[in-house]
Amino acid sequence: MGAVDTPMHEATFRLHGAGDLARLTDAFDARISLWCNDHSDLLELRCSPVDVDPILERLDAVVGVDDAVVDGGDVVAVTSTCARAGDAPAVDSHLEEHGCLLVPPLRYADGMRHCRVLALEADRLTGLYRSLLESFDVDVGAKRELEGVSNRPSDRLQGSTPTLSRRQRQVFTLALERGYYEIPREITMAELAAEVGIDRRTADEHRRQAERKLLETLAETSLVG
Repeated sequence: MGAVDTPMHEATFRLHGAGDLARLTDAFDARISLWCNDHSDLLELRCSPVDVDPILERLDAVVGVDDAVVDGGDVVAVTSTCARAGDAPAVDSHLEEHGCLLVPPLRYADGMRHCRVLALEADRLTGLYRSLLESFDVDVGAKRELEGVSNRPSDRLQGSTPTLSRRQRQVFTLALERGYYEIPREITMAELAAEVGIDRRTADEHRRQAERKLLETLAETSLVG
């Protein structure tokens, strides 16, 4: 059977005041991007440098913050628990009912949860919107049709691997393999540094630089832009 070039349909729904992270962006004029995992999440925060500490304190109280990389008003943090648990009410049942897909990362800004959604049929997005209205104060931020195979999510990621230095790749890969990102951690940065043969501060800096490059690439190639 030949391949059929079926367009996909995309819409961004803005849910007002829906959850802890949305309210946090309203209180501090911040922007948050969230990548969810099974047990903890990766969170990217952009805000005024003077608001970094109070926002991290609020985040730590709500979801726990295991680690954070701070560069002025740009923060990358690893949470202790799933941050989406504070998104009440949840959107999952609405998505499942109408056969739609939520595309990561989730975005939070201006006191709203921004959900970018894909569907194979435009009618499914319309049905999802009507369903969301039953639980949320919602509006549609953008809506478009994605035509052709060049718009497939996998194609957007081609050639997107960031350029890491040899030492950045070495430290980051070793941290991943040795369980530095596990909860609880299976190895310390001092132990990793000893394996590589450099001091802890230098190893930590290589790790942070690698994390930032990887996150920036993920943000640039994400369907949520």
